[in-house]
Amino acid sequence: MNCESVSSVVNRIKEDLQRDYRLQNIAMEGNIIGLKQASNGHWYMNIRDDNASIRAVLFRGRAGTMMKDVKEGDHVVVVGSVNVYEKGGTLSFLIERLFSQGIGNLQAQYEKNKAELADKGYFAAAHKKDLPRFPWRVGVLTSRTGAVLHDIQKIRSERNPYIELVLYPVPVQGEAAVPALVRGLQEAGSNTELDVLILARGGGSMEDLWCFNDPRVVEAVYRTEVPIITAVGHETDTTLVDYASDRRAATPTHAAEIAFPGFADMQLQVASLAGTAYETVTARIERLQYRLDRTKAHIRLRRYDEFLAVRTESLRYLLQAARQRLHYVLLQKSGGLDKLKARLDGMDPAALLRKGYGQLEQGGRIVSSVEDIAADAPLSIQMVDGTVVTEVKEVTRRGKDNG
Repeated sequence: MNCESVSSVVNRIKEDLQRDYRLQNIAMEGNIIGLKQASNGHWYMNIRDDNASIRAVLFRGRAGTMMKDVKEGDHVVVVGSVNVYEKGGTLSFLIERLFSQGIGNLQAQYEKNKAELADKGYFAAAHKKDLPRFPWRVGVLTSRTGAVLHDIQKIRSERNPYIELVLYPVPVQGEAAVPALVRGLQEAGSNTELDVLILARGGGSMEDLWCFNDPRVVEAVYRTEVPIITAVGHETDTTLVDYASDRRAATPTHAAEIAFPGFADMQLQVASLAGTAYETVTARIERLQYRLDRTKAHIRLRRYDEFLAVRTESLRYLLQAARQRLHYVLLQKSGGLDKLKARLDGMDPAALLRKGYGQLEQGGRIVSSVEDIAADAPLSIQMVDGTVVTEVKEVTRRGKDNG
């Protein structure tokens, strides 16, 4: 289980609160309890109704004459935003305006415009565009004169002077500023050569900033094709264009820091992107190499199967031919054996004896010629079934005595 620091959790809560437009620039009604002014001039109190209570702070720079006649227990309407004090971990309501006699006309119109624009979806998070990491052209909508443009140009020069700044000079105060702001936003917002826009002006009263609460200007901000950063007034000021923009900056200087990334930031981002790209490409190559190896193995196996089939058929043919040759040789040898057997049978003495021939012996020797026979001597005749002993009376030689 991963553990987070207390600071991390509290900061995340603070960021979530600041992103929720429903908790910014809201009017709240209740009674003041525990009112006191600190030595630094800030006012601290609790705003309470019958069911709940919330700690509230009115900073010295905002107080002015608003607290002149306010006392403990007064029923008031306060306008401000919900925030978190990190060190104390406490939820607070930061008061921007306080009305002891009920809400003013401008604030009532502000709340009405805010509700209507929210219903149209102009503040929806799903509509917000991502800011580019590496912008090359930044459009700035602000007054041609004044400190705002100077501050933005200074930040650009310090952080990245190679990023082009395109100025769209517009009035930023009064009712006459509304149509000029709308035209400027439409022109800059449709310029696809721009990477990001900044809509900015310095601080002022609610009346001074009122043109940025006009529904026509808010709609023009909502419909820009180019991502837009708004920085109107002081950090505690929140106008309706801030809810419709893609990113709200606390001040014009802060907006410039967001829009103009420094060289070090760009180097880190490029290194990160290069590392990610390398890992992605390497993983892709490894996957393709694995698929290639599997395909090659499959092809080799298939070719081996084909080779084996051809060799098997060839061996089958050779085996059949060998069988036929062996059969032929056996037939030939069998015929020769029959002839040899017949010859051997013809030379077998027992076979000759069975045919009626006899074997002559005299003096223990086989007699094959009359030259070997002595007259007046016994002669043995070996027959198939016994022996006959006879005596030779006369020997006649063929040819010699008969001429």
